[in-house]
Amino acid sequence: MTQINKRRDFVKLLAVAGLSLYLPACASDEQKKQAASKKNKEKDPVSEIEEAIKSNNVTYLKKSDEPFDELNQGFNLAAGKAPALIALCLNTQGVSEAIMFARKEGVKVAVKSGGHSFENFSSIDDGLQINLSLMNEVKWVDQTAVSIQPSCTLREMYDALLPNNRIIPTGSCGGVGVGGITLGGGYGFFARKYGLTCDAVKEVTFVDATGEIHQVKRGEELMWALKGGGNGNFGVVTEFTFKTHPAPESFTRHRFKAYKLDKPRAKELMKTYFKYTKELPESCFAAFVLNYKTLVLLITNYGPKNEALDNMIKAFSEICDDVSIGTPKNLAESLRNYYGIEYPIYFKNASAGYYENYETIASSIDQVLDIVFRKRGLIYQINTLGGNINNPEFENESCYPHRSSPYLSELQYYWDEKKDPSALLKSFDEIQNILYENGIRKQYRNYPSLGFKDWERAYFGDSYERLQEIKKAYDPENLFYQQQTVRLKK
Repeated sequence: MTQINKRRDFVKLLAVAGLSLYLPACASDEQKKQAASKKNKEKDPVSEIEEAIKSNNVTYLKKSDEPFDELNQGFNLAAGKAPALIALCLNTQGVSEAIMFARKEGVKVAVKSGGHSFENFSSIDDGLQINLSLMNEVKWVDQTAVSIQPSCTLREMYDALLPNNRIIPTGSCGGVGVGGITLGGGYGFFARKYGLTCDAVKEVTFVDATGEIHQVKRGEELMWALKGGGNGNFGVVTEFTFKTHPAPESFTRHRFKAYKLDKPRAKELMKTYFKYTKELPESCFAAFVLNYKTLVLLITNYGPKNEALDNMIKAFSEICDDVSIGTPKNLAESLRNYYGIEYPIYFKNASAGYYENYETIASSIDQVLDIVFRKRGLIYQINTLGGNINNPEFENESCYPHRSSPYLSELQYYWDEKKDPSALLKSFDEIQNILYENGIRKQYRNYPSLGFKDWERAYFGDSYERLQEIKKAYDPENLFYQQQTVRLKK
């Protein structure tokens, strides 16, 4: 049993037993008088509860309750938030009740499934966190379709699907929740062949900001919005039905390294990367990872050997310092190598723009490399997209706006709690400003940053106004509101 499952079982036991988890009973007469006199002040959802709320569907926790801190903890320790209450939901009805409770008390709401939001949009200061961590079931609908609840992690999803020789085109980080990655788009090793994670969604169960429960199917306007624009913007998805695809029989990884880089060599390696990756078949994925003055180049393939891949392997074998040519291995075993860290850490990670080719970055790259080479620990990465992500049918059915861009870059920095990250974070922002000033302004919603200028266009492009209309229809009182949620039209 994984550590995640052990924690879930413990929390579920407490929730079902109702041990010290319900809100306090009625306030004193004096407290009631004080509350009544605060006509123009924000309500305190703890002190104003008249009686304990008990339900078979949702349990409310306050800060003094034992599981509160653990349930609230997101993956990024550097982006902590302090909700007033957590609504630990056992099912869709519990989510509905929690939303109606938040409306009654006049508090804003955030939604947590896996908690991997880089800016911790999974929680909210002084508001209500709807916590879905107990909703992680996987159920087969038929031989090719599967129903998955939002807090099911990618590790748990692969454990359920691979024994049936099926996959969903999604990411590889084991602790990420299905809910967040899907609603923001979702990509990984299989996206170039099968599309984004959201493209595999056939139906969802959705609770809007009034507490009403909807069954949403392909072709509906709300489904269009949820595919790429659904992260905490206007409601809660409590169940996804996905189309699955046949799992490949094997998976092969090739890795190349180059050390002690200077700018000319780094640029030549990058140009070579763009040259050869544009020819790769859809079964291949590549990542160009520059960490200080070291390059790690990853190429994966789950299809047959092919000439384009052979050409790329040959080219990088000649110009890199260390070469590791892989052999086909079992898919489940291979994916476990990419599950990564599954406990909270300190980091800053954000999208650094979508690219068409090397020319997109040419005017910025000298300045970017100057900073990366100056700051040990700052990671600049370019991943391949393209392929079936840019499928016109998928484009029509989702609000994800950046399908035509064949590359996505990101910046990363990790540190421990004893280290002062301020200098590196300043350099992080420097790079983002350089990219912005050089016209690189499209960003991936699942890799957010509070520092993005014009984030509405960066994430959603021309889809934003349409998303605002859907916000008005399903969240007319702006219950779901944080720094970068879709805004109601003024």
